[in-house]
Amino acid sequence: MGTARSGLKLKSRELHRRIAPLREPDNITNFGYLLVDYLTLAAIVLFTIAFHENRIVHGMHWLWDVPVVLLAIVAIGGVQHRFAGLGHEASHYVLFRNRWLNELASDFLCMFPILATTHQYRLVHLAHHQFTNDWERDPDLANIGRSKMMDRFPMSRSDFVFNYYFRFFLPTFLLVYLWDVLQLSVLGGGRNPYADRGKAKQEVVVNIRLTSVLGVLYVVSLIVVLGIINAYSPSSWLLALVPAVFLLVGTGAAWLFPERAFFVAPIKSVSSSKVTACMRLAYMTGLVSAFAWLGYLTGRNWGGWLVLLWYVPLVTSFAYFMLLRDVYQHANADRGRLTNSRVFFCDPLTRWAVFVYGQDIHLTHHLFPAVPHYRLRELHETLRRYCPEYAEKVVECEGTFANESGRPSILDVVTPGPRSGSRGGVRVSSSNRGLSERSLRNSTLVR
Repeated sequence: MGTARSGLKLKSRELHRRIAPLREPDNITNFGYLLVDYLTLAAIVLFTIAFHENRIVHGMHWLWDVPVVLLAIVAIGGVQHRFAGLGHEASHYVLFRNRWLNELASDFLCMFPILATTHQYRLVHLAHHQFTNDWERDPDLANIGRSKMMDRFPMSRSDFVFNYYFRFFLPTFLLVYLWDVLQLSVLGGGRNPYADRGKAKQEVVVNIRLTSVLGVLYVVSLIVVLGIINAYSPSSWLLALVPAVFLLVGTGAAWLFPERAFFVAPIKSVSSSKVTACMRLAYMTGLVSAFAWLGYLTGRNWGGWLVLLWYVPLVTSFAYFMLLRDVYQHANADRGRLTNSRVFFCDPLTRWAVFVYGQDIHLTHHLFPAVPHYRLRELHETLRRYCPEYAEKVVECEGTFANESGRPSILDVVTPGPRSGSRGGVRVSSSNRGLSERSLRNSTLVR
Protein backbone atom coordinates (compact mmCIF):
# COMPACT_ATOMS: atom_id res chain seq x y z
CA MET A 1 0.00 0.00 0.00
CA GLY A 2 2.87 2.36 0.69
CA THR A 3 3.33 4.73 3.63
CA ALA A 4 2.28 8.35 3.67
CA ARG A 5 5.12 10.63 4.72
CA SER A 6 2.89 13.23 6.31
CA GLY A 7 -0.49 13.26 7.93
CA LEU A 8 -2.73 15.27 5.62
CA LYS A 9 -6.44 14.53 5.78
CA LEU A 10 -8.30 13.74 2.58
CA LYS A 11 -10.33 16.93 2.91
CA SER A 12 -7.49 19.14 4.09
CA ARG A 13 -6.74 22.39 2.27
CA GLU A 14 -3.06 21.55 2.13
CA LEU A 15 -3.70 18.29 0.28
CA HIS A 16 -6.08 20.00 -2.13
CA ARG A 17 -3.49 22.71 -2.70
CA ARG A 18 -0.97 20.02 -3.70
CA ILE A 19 -3.32 18.39 -6.18
CA ALA A 20 -4.83 21.61 -7.57
CA PRO A 21 -2.38 21.72 -10.54
CA LEU A 22 -3.60 18.27 -11.59
CA ARG A 23 -7.20 19.35 -12.00
CA GLU A 24 -7.11 21.59 -15.04
CA PRO A 25 -7.67 19.99 -18.48
CA ASP A 26 -6.36 21.57 -21.68
CA ASN A 27 -7.70 21.86 -25.22
CA ILE A 28 -4.96 19.80 -26.89
CA THR A 29 -3.95 16.56 -25.11
CA ASN A 30 -7.07 14.50 -25.83
CA PHE A 31 -6.96 15.34 -29.53
CA GLY A 32 -3.85 13.18 -29.61
CA TYR A 33 -5.71 10.28 -27.98
CA LEU A 34 -8.66 10.71 -30.36
CA LEU A 35 -6.32 10.75 -33.36
CA VAL A 36 -4.57 7.55 -32.25
CA ASP A 37 -7.89 5.77 -31.65
CA TYR A 38 -9.27 6.77 -35.05
CA LEU A 39 -6.05 5.75 -36.80
CA THR A 40 -6.22 2.41 -34.97
CA LEU A 41 -9.82 1.95 -36.09
CA ALA A 42 -8.91 2.80 -39.69
CA ALA A 43 -6.00 0.34 -39.66
CA ILE A 44 -8.18 -2.49 -38.35
CA VAL A 45 -10.95 -1.85 -40.88
CA LEU A 46 -8.59 -1.43 -43.84
CA PHE A 47 -6.64 -4.57 -42.97
CA THR A 48 -9.84 -6.63 -42.61
CA ILE A 49 -11.31 -5.45 -45.92
CA ALA A 50 -7.95 -5.76 -47.73
CA PHE A 51 -7.55 -9.32 -46.47
CA HIS A 52 -11.06 -10.16 -47.72
CA GLU A 53 -10.37 -8.68 -51.16
CA ASN A 54 -7.02 -10.44 -51.50
CA ARG A 55 -8.54 -13.72 -50.38
CA ILE A 56 -11.01 -13.52 -53.26
CA VAL A 57 -8.27 -12.59 -55.75
CA HIS A 58 -6.16 -15.56 -54.70
CA GLY A 59 -9.09 -17.98 -54.65
CA MET A 60 -8.80 -18.81 -50.97
CA HIS A 61 -11.75 -20.38 -49.14
CA TRP A 62 -14.15 -17.97 -47.42
CA LEU A 63 -13.44 -19.61 -44.06
CA TRP A 64 -10.12 -17.72 -44.00
CA ASP A 65 -12.18 -14.58 -43.38
CA VAL A 66 -13.64 -15.92 -40.14
CA PRO A 67 -10.65 -15.57 -37.77
CA VAL A 68 -9.69 -12.22 -39.27
CA VAL A 69 -13.20 -10.80 -38.91
CA LEU A 70 -13.55 -12.19 -35.37
CA LEU A 71 -10.24 -10.62 -34.37
CA ALA A 72 -11.39 -7.33 -35.93
CA ILE A 73 -14.68 -7.46 -33.98
CA VAL A 74 -12.78 -7.88 -30.71
CA ALA A 75 -10.30 -5.10 -31.52
CA ILE A 76 -12.98 -2.67 -32.74
CA GLY A 77 -14.97 -3.31 -29.57
CA GLY A 78 -11.87 -2.17 -27.70
CA VAL A 79 -11.70 1.02 -29.78
CA GLN A 80 -15.40 1.66 -29.15
CA HIS A 81 -14.79 1.24 -25.43
CA ARG A 82 -11.98 3.78 -25.70
CA PHE A 83 -14.38 6.21 -27.38
CA ALA A 84 -16.74 5.68 -24.46
CA GLY A 85 -13.84 6.32 -22.09
CA LEU A 86 -13.21 9.72 -23.66
CA GLY A 87 -16.95 10.41 -23.57
CA HIS A 88 -16.75 9.60 -19.86
CA GLU A 89 -14.06 12.29 -19.52
CA ALA A 90 -16.39 14.74 -21.24
CA SER A 91 -19.20 13.86 -18.83
CA HIS A 92 -16.95 15.32 -16.11
CA TYR A 93 -16.07 18.32 -18.32
CA VAL A 94 -12.40 17.32 -18.53
CA LEU A 95 -12.09 16.09 -22.12
CA PHE A 96 -11.31 19.70 -23.10
CA ARG A 97 -11.24 22.91 -21.10
CA ASN A 98 -13.57 24.76 -23.47
CA ARG A 99 -17.17 23.75 -22.69
CA TRP A 100 -18.39 23.80 -26.31
CA LEU A 101 -15.34 21.89 -27.55
CA ASN A 102 -15.75 19.39 -24.71
CA GLU A 103 -19.37 18.70 -25.63
CA LEU A 104 -19.21 18.78 -29.43
CA ALA A 105 -16.03 16.70 -29.72
CA SER A 106 -17.42 14.15 -27.30
CA ASP A 107 -20.79 13.90 -29.04
CA PHE A 108 -19.61 13.75 -32.65
CA LEU A 109 -16.37 11.80 -32.18
CA CYS A 110 -17.16 9.56 -29.21
CA MET A 111 -20.79 9.23 -28.15
CA PHE A 112 -22.88 9.58 -31.33
CA PRO A 113 -20.87 6.75 -32.95
CA ILE A 114 -21.83 4.41 -30.08
CA LEU A 115 -25.49 5.56 -30.17
CA ALA A 116 -25.35 7.70 -27.02
CA THR A 117 -25.04 11.37 -26.10
CA THR A 118 -22.66 12.99 -23.66
CA HIS A 119 -25.24 14.77 -21.56
CA GLN A 120 -27.58 11.80 -21.33
CA TYR A 121 -24.68 9.68 -20.14
CA ARG A 122 -23.67 12.47 -17.74
CA LEU A 123 -26.98 12.31 -15.91
CA VAL A 124 -26.58 8.57 -15.31
CA HIS A 125 -22.89 8.69 -14.50
CA LEU A 126 -22.91 11.56 -12.03
CA ALA A 127 -25.72 9.86 -10.10
CA HIS A 128 -23.46 6.79 -10.01
CA HIS A 129 -20.74 8.96 -8.47
CA GLN A 130 -23.03 10.38 -5.82
CA PHE A 131 -24.72 7.09 -4.90
CA THR A 132 -21.97 4.57 -5.69
CA ASN A 133 -23.01 0.97 -4.99
CA ASP A 134 -26.42 2.03 -3.65
CA TRP A 135 -28.95 -0.45 -5.01
CA GLU A 136 -31.77 2.06 -4.70
CA ARG A 137 -30.16 5.13 -6.27
CA ASP A 138 -27.06 4.17 -8.23
CA PRO A 139 -28.46 3.97 -11.81
CA ASP A 140 -25.83 1.39 -12.77
CA LEU A 141 -27.23 -0.99 -10.15
CA ALA A 142 -30.88 0.06 -10.15
CA ASN A 143 -31.22 -0.45 -13.92
CA ILE A 144 -28.67 -3.02 -15.04
CA GLY A 145 -27.29 -4.44 -11.79
CA ARG A 146 -29.22 -7.68 -12.03
CA SER A 147 -28.60 -8.22 -15.72
CA LYS A 148 -24.89 -7.86 -14.84
CA MET A 149 -25.44 -10.38 -12.00
CA MET A 150 -24.16 -7.88 -9.43
CA ASP A 151 -26.89 -9.08 -7.05
CA ARG A 152 -25.20 -12.50 -6.92
CA PHE A 153 -22.14 -11.24 -5.07
CA PRO A 154 -20.39 -12.50 -3.10
CA MET A 155 -19.78 -15.48 -5.39
CA SER A 156 -17.11 -18.14 -5.58
CA ARG A 157 -14.18 -17.82 -7.96
CA SER A 158 -15.43 -20.72 -10.09
CA ASP A 159 -18.86 -19.10 -10.37
CA PHE A 160 -17.26 -15.80 -11.33
CA VAL A 161 -15.15 -17.41 -14.05
CA PHE A 162 -18.16 -19.23 -15.46
CA ASN A 163 -20.54 -16.28 -15.28
CA TYR A 164 -18.25 -13.59 -16.68
CA TYR A 165 -15.90 -15.46 -18.99
CA PHE A 166 -18.39 -17.90 -20.52
CA ARG A 167 -22.03 -17.25 -19.63
CA PHE A 168 -22.04 -13.69 -20.98
CA PHE A 169 -21.91 -15.02 -24.53
CA LEU A 170 -25.09 -17.06 -24.15
CA PRO A 171 -28.03 -15.31 -25.89
CA THR A 172 -30.26 -15.59 -22.81
CA PHE A 173 -27.78 -13.47 -20.84
CA LEU A 174 -26.45 -11.17 -23.57
CA LEU A 175 -29.85 -10.09 -24.91
CA VAL A 176 -31.21 -9.16 -21.46
CA TYR A 177 -28.09 -7.17 -20.66
CA LEU A 178 -28.13 -5.39 -24.05
CA TRP A 179 -31.80 -4.48 -23.69
CA ASP A 180 -31.21 -2.95 -20.26
CA VAL A 181 -28.21 -0.98 -21.56
CA LEU A 182 -30.18 0.14 -24.64
CA GLN A 183 -32.99 1.53 -22.51
CA LEU A 184 -30.62 3.33 -20.16
CA SER A 185 -27.92 4.66 -22.50
CA VAL A 186 -29.58 5.01 -25.90
CA LEU A 187 -33.30 5.54 -25.29
CA GLY A 188 -32.98 7.41 -22.00
CA GLY A 189 -35.18 5.11 -19.96
CA GLY A 190 -34.64 3.62 -16.52
CA ARG A 191 -34.58 4.87 -12.94
CA ASN A 192 -32.47 7.87 -11.98
CA PRO A 193 -32.59 9.97 -8.79
CA TYR A 194 -31.82 13.07 -10.88
CA ALA A 195 -34.83 12.56 -13.16
CA ASP A 196 -37.02 14.86 -11.09
CA ARG A 197 -35.43 16.77 -8.24
CA GLY A 198 -38.88 17.83 -7.14
CA LYS A 199 -39.50 14.20 -6.16
CA ALA A 200 -36.13 13.58 -4.59
CA LYS A 201 -37.53 11.39 -1.81
CA GLN A 202 -38.96 8.79 -4.12
CA GLU A 203 -37.70 6.73 -6.98
CA VAL A 204 -38.56 8.23 -10.35
CA VAL A 205 -39.00 6.10 -13.42
CA VAL A 206 -38.03 7.77 -16.69
CA ASN A 207 -40.11 6.25 -19.45
CA ILE A 208 -38.77 5.84 -22.96
CA ARG A 209 -39.76 9.00 -24.79
CA LEU A 210 -41.77 9.23 -28.00
CA THR A 211 -39.02 11.35 -29.53
CA SER A 212 -36.50 8.51 -28.99
CA VAL A 213 -38.79 6.04 -30.77
CA LEU A 214 -39.33 8.50 -33.63
CA GLY A 215 -35.58 8.97 -33.93
CA VAL A 216 -35.06 5.23 -34.33
CA LEU A 217 -37.82 5.09 -36.96
CA TYR A 218 -36.20 8.02 -38.77
CA VAL A 219 -32.85 6.23 -39.11
CA VAL A 220 -34.42 2.91 -40.11
CA SER A 221 -36.59 4.61 -42.74
CA LEU A 222 -33.61 6.48 -44.21
CA ILE A 223 -31.60 3.26 -44.46
CA VAL A 224 -34.47 1.45 -46.18
CA VAL A 225 -35.15 4.27 -48.68
CA LEU A 226 -31.49 4.76 -49.65
CA GLY A 227 -31.05 0.99 -49.89
CA ILE A 228 -33.98 0.72 -52.30
CA ILE A 229 -32.61 3.59 -54.40
CA ASN A 230 -29.19 1.96 -54.70
CA ALA A 231 -30.70 -1.46 -55.43
CA TYR A 232 -33.32 -0.54 -58.00
CA SER A 233 -32.68 2.96 -59.33
CA PRO A 234 -29.13 4.21 -58.63
CA SER A 235 -29.22 7.96 -58.95
CA SER A 236 -26.80 10.60 -57.67
CA TRP A 237 -29.45 13.30 -57.46
CA LEU A 238 -31.76 11.07 -55.43
CA LEU A 239 -28.91 10.16 -53.08
CA ALA A 240 -28.34 13.88 -52.51
CA LEU A 241 -32.00 14.93 -52.36
CA VAL A 242 -33.47 12.20 -50.16
CA PRO A 243 -31.14 12.68 -47.13
CA ALA A 244 -31.59 16.45 -47.38
CA VAL A 245 -35.37 16.09 -47.34
CA PHE A 246 -35.21 13.61 -44.47
CA LEU A 247 -33.03 15.93 -42.42
CA LEU A 248 -35.18 18.96 -43.16
CA VAL A 249 -38.38 17.14 -42.21
CA GLY A 250 -36.78 15.43 -39.18
CA THR A 251 -35.31 18.57 -37.66
CA GLY A 252 -38.41 20.58 -38.52
CA ALA A 253 -40.60 18.04 -36.75
CA ALA A 254 -38.23 18.06 -33.77
CA TRP A 255 -38.71 21.80 -33.30
CA LEU A 256 -42.48 21.28 -33.15
CA PHE A 257 -42.13 19.19 -30.00
CA PRO A 258 -41.84 20.99 -26.66
CA GLU A 259 -38.47 20.81 -24.87
CA ARG A 260 -39.93 18.46 -22.24
CA ALA A 261 -40.51 15.84 -24.96
CA PHE A 262 -36.74 15.42 -25.21
CA PHE A 263 -34.15 14.39 -22.66
CA VAL A 264 -34.70 16.66 -19.65
CA ALA A 265 -32.18 16.76 -16.80
CA PRO A 266 -31.69 18.93 -13.72
CA ILE A 267 -28.07 19.44 -14.77
CA LYS A 268 -27.92 22.17 -17.36
CA SER A 269 -26.37 21.10 -20.65
CA VAL A 270 -24.11 23.14 -22.92
CA SER A 271 -26.77 22.97 -25.63
CA SER A 272 -30.46 22.20 -25.22
CA SER A 273 -31.70 18.64 -25.55
CA LYS A 274 -33.62 19.66 -28.66
CA VAL A 275 -30.43 20.97 -30.31
CA THR A 276 -28.55 17.82 -29.30
CA ALA A 277 -31.33 15.67 -30.80
CA CYS A 278 -31.09 17.57 -34.09
CA MET A 279 -27.29 17.20 -34.14
CA ARG A 280 -27.72 13.49 -33.53
CA LEU A 281 -30.14 13.26 -36.49
CA ALA A 282 -27.65 15.17 -38.64
CA TYR A 283 -24.83 12.81 -37.63
CA MET A 284 -26.82 9.67 -38.41
CA THR A 285 -28.09 11.16 -41.70
CA GLY A 286 -24.53 11.95 -42.75
CA LEU A 287 -23.29 8.48 -41.79
CA VAL A 288 -26.04 6.60 -43.64
CA SER A 289 -25.68 8.90 -46.67
CA ALA A 290 -21.91 8.42 -46.81
CA PHE A 291 -22.27 4.64 -47.01
CA ALA A 292 -25.03 4.96 -49.59
CA TRP A 293 -22.72 7.10 -51.72
CA LEU A 294 -19.88 4.61 -51.31
CA GLY A 295 -22.20 1.89 -52.55
CA TYR A 296 -23.30 4.02 -55.49
CA LEU A 297 -19.74 4.96 -56.53
CA THR A 298 -18.20 1.49 -56.16
CA GLY A 299 -21.12 -0.83 -56.79
CA ARG A 300 -20.44 -2.66 -53.54
CA ASN A 301 -22.44 -3.13 -50.36
CA TRP A 302 -20.44 -1.06 -47.88
CA GLY A 303 -23.40 -1.03 -45.53
CA GLY A 304 -22.71 -4.69 -44.85
CA TRP A 305 -19.21 -3.83 -43.68
CA LEU A 306 -20.66 -1.09 -41.45
CA VAL A 307 -22.92 -3.60 -39.76
CA LEU A 308 -20.24 -6.29 -39.48
CA LEU A 309 -17.36 -4.09 -38.34
CA TRP A 310 -19.19 -1.51 -36.25
CA TYR A 311 -22.59 -2.59 -34.99
CA VAL A 312 -21.71 -6.23 -34.36
CA PRO A 313 -18.77 -5.19 -32.12
CA LEU A 314 -21.05 -2.65 -30.45
CA VAL A 315 -23.39 -5.39 -29.19
CA THR A 316 -20.70 -7.99 -28.48
CA SER A 317 -17.09 -7.10 -27.67
CA PHE A 318 -17.74 -3.47 -26.67
CA ALA A 319 -20.61 -4.52 -24.40
CA TYR A 320 -18.41 -7.22 -22.88
CA PHE A 321 -15.48 -4.93 -22.17
CA MET A 322 -17.85 -2.40 -20.60
CA LEU A 323 -19.46 -5.08 -18.41
CA LEU A 324 -16.14 -6.56 -17.35
CA ARG A 325 -14.71 -3.17 -16.39
CA ASP A 326 -17.72 -2.27 -14.28
CA VAL A 327 -17.71 -5.62 -12.49
CA TYR A 328 -13.97 -5.42 -11.78
CA GLN A 329 -14.35 -1.89 -10.43
CA HIS A 330 -17.35 -2.31 -8.14
CA ALA A 331 -18.33 -5.95 -7.58
CA ASN A 332 -18.05 -7.05 -3.95
CA ALA A 333 -17.23 -3.51 -2.83
CA ASP A 334 -19.13 -1.48 -0.25
CA ARG A 335 -20.30 2.14 -0.24
CA GLY A 336 -17.41 3.62 1.75
CA ARG A 337 -15.73 6.63 0.20
CA LEU A 338 -12.35 4.87 0.21
CA THR A 339 -13.62 1.33 -0.34
CA ASN A 340 -16.24 1.60 -3.11
CA SER A 341 -13.68 0.78 -5.81
CA ARG A 342 -10.03 -0.11 -6.40
CA VAL A 343 -6.84 0.74 -8.28
CA PHE A 344 -5.63 -1.73 -10.91
CA PHE A 345 -2.19 -2.52 -12.30
CA CYS A 346 -2.64 -4.78 -15.29
CA ASP A 347 -1.13 -5.91 -18.58
CA PRO A 348 -1.14 -3.47 -21.53
CA LEU A 349 -3.90 -5.25 -23.48
CA THR A 350 -6.30 -5.28 -20.51
CA ARG A 351 -5.54 -1.65 -19.84
CA TRP A 352 -6.08 -0.78 -23.52
CA ALA A 353 -9.41 -2.58 -23.94
CA VAL A 354 -10.94 -2.77 -20.44
CA PHE A 355 -9.43 -0.12 -18.14
CA VAL A 356 -9.56 2.64 -20.72
CA TYR A 357 -8.41 6.20 -20.07
CA GLY A 358 -7.82 6.21 -16.33
CA GLN A 359 -10.42 3.60 -15.47
CA ASP A 360 -7.63 1.56 -13.86
CA ILE A 361 -7.13 4.30 -11.24
CA HIS A 362 -10.80 4.13 -10.41
CA LEU A 363 -11.03 4.76 -6.68
CA THR A 364 -8.88 7.85 -7.18
CA HIS A 365 -11.18 9.00 -9.96
CA HIS A 366 -14.22 8.62 -7.71
CA LEU A 367 -12.55 10.80 -5.10
CA PHE A 368 -11.43 13.49 -7.55
CA PRO A 369 -13.47 13.16 -10.78
CA ALA A 370 -12.40 16.62 -11.97
CA VAL A 371 -8.84 15.36 -12.60
CA PRO A 372 -8.20 14.33 -16.24
CA HIS A 373 -7.35 10.70 -16.94
CA TYR A 374 -3.75 11.46 -17.94
CA ARG A 375 -2.98 12.80 -14.44
CA LEU A 376 -4.68 10.13 -12.32
CA ARG A 377 -1.56 8.01 -11.76
CA GLU A 378 0.30 11.04 -10.47
CA LEU A 379 -2.69 11.86 -8.26
CA HIS A 380 -2.72 8.30 -6.90
CA GLU A 381 0.95 8.51 -5.96
CA THR A 382 0.44 11.92 -4.37
CA LEU A 383 -2.40 10.61 -2.22
CA ARG A 384 -0.41 7.55 -1.19
CA ARG A 385 2.46 9.77 -0.15
CA TYR A 386 0.66 12.51 1.70
CA CYS A 387 -2.69 11.07 2.84
CA PRO A 388 -2.46 8.24 5.44
CA GLU A 389 -6.15 7.32 5.29
CA TYR A 390 -5.93 6.86 1.52
CA ALA A 391 -2.66 4.93 1.73
CA GLU A 392 -4.14 2.64 4.38
CA LYS A 393 -7.46 1.86 2.68
CA VAL A 394 -6.81 1.96 -1.06
CA VAL A 395 -6.91 -1.52 -2.60
CA GLU A 396 -4.30 -1.99 -5.33
CA CYS A 397 -4.83 -5.00 -7.57
CA GLU A 398 -2.27 -6.48 -9.93
CA GLY A 399 -3.11 -8.93 -12.69
CA THR A 400 -6.41 -10.66 -13.25
CA PHE A 401 -5.77 -14.14 -11.86
CA ALA A 402 -2.45 -14.02 -10.00
CA ASN A 403 0.83 -12.14 -9.58
CA GLU A 404 4.11 -12.32 -7.69
CA SER A 405 4.04 -8.80 -6.25
CA GLY A 406 2.15 -9.57 -3.07
CA ARG A 407 -0.80 -7.46 -4.16
CA PRO A 408 -4.20 -9.14 -4.58
CA SER A 409 -5.30 -10.02 -8.11
CA ILE A 410 -8.59 -8.80 -9.52
CA LEU A 411 -10.23 -12.15 -8.78
CA ASP A 412 -8.91 -12.01 -5.22
CA VAL A 413 -10.91 -8.84 -4.49
CA VAL A 414 -14.09 -9.62 -6.42
CA THR A 415 -14.42 -13.14 -5.01
CA PRO A 416 -13.04 -13.04 -1.42
CA GLY A 417 -16.09 -14.68 0.13
CA PRO A 418 -19.12 -13.34 2.06
CA ARG A 419 -19.00 -9.96 3.74
CA SER A 420 -21.18 -9.12 6.72
CA GLY A 421 -23.83 -6.48 6.39
CA SER A 422 -23.96 -6.69 2.62
CA ARG A 423 -26.69 -6.99 0.07
CA GLY A 424 -25.73 -8.54 -3.21
CA GLY A 425 -22.06 -7.99 -2.38
CA VAL A 426 -22.58 -4.26 -1.79
CA ARG A 427 -22.82 -2.97 1.77
CA VAL A 428 -25.83 -0.84 2.51
CA SER A 429 -25.04 0.31 6.04
CA SER A 430 -22.91 3.33 5.14
CA SER A 431 -24.56 6.71 5.15
CA ASN A 432 -25.11 8.39 1.81
CA ARG A 433 -22.14 10.32 0.61
CA GLY A 434 -22.29 13.83 -0.80
CA LEU A 435 -21.09 14.51 -4.32
CA SER A 436 -17.46 13.36 -4.43
CA GLU A 437 -15.10 16.33 -4.37
CA ARG A 438 -18.14 18.38 -5.35
CA SER A 439 -17.71 16.28 -8.49
CA LEU A 440 -20.29 18.31 -10.27
CA ARG A 441 -18.52 21.57 -9.48
CA ASN A 442 -18.62 22.36 -13.17
CA SER A 443 -22.31 21.48 -13.52
CA THR A 444 -25.16 23.97 -13.22
CA LEU A 445 -28.50 22.84 -11.82
CA VAL A 446 -31.52 23.88 -13.79
CA ARG A 447 -33.64 23.88 -10.69
